[in-house]
Amino acid sequence: MTQEYEEIKQDMKRLEQLRTAYDKACNDYLSELLKMWELDPHYGYWNSDRPGTLYHYGETHNLSMDDIIYCVENSINEDEVLAWEDYLLDAAEFGFTLPNLPAWHKGCPRTDEATFARLRKMKQNLYDAVEEEKQRRGQEGSKETDHGQLQD
Repeated sequence: MTQEYEEIKQDMKRLEQLRTAYDKACNDYLSELLKMWELDPHYGYWNSDRPGTLYHYGETHNLSMDDIIYCVENSINEDEVLAWEDYLLDAAEFGFTLPNLPAWHKGCPRTDEATFARLRKMKQNLYDAVEEEKQRRGQEGSKETDHGQLQD
């Protein structure tokens, strides 16, 4: 039993050393990114204080460890990451494919801002038409069940 206990203890020590090395590597990459972008190290934090998870910075920005590594190894500036994040919001609004940072950086196919503006206008027109129909139906006194079905 003593040998088994010693083996478990050694395994735990090895895992702790791996975790320590991983945490250091993650923090070193993050440090390099913050230097590149000239951001204060206290500007953000790791999710749950665990290096290698999501890094939150600013009011609404998040980077995964993969994105941090990619930015450092490819000298990606903060403006490009912010443009990518803005595009993700636009693309998600319409259910378009969301490119990862490497695909964005390499120039993946994108929808331009004029198209997003046109789609938003169409979307607003649809919402307006739905509201008009709801008002028209309300004025006619039609009744709906809980499931949105008309009652006779």
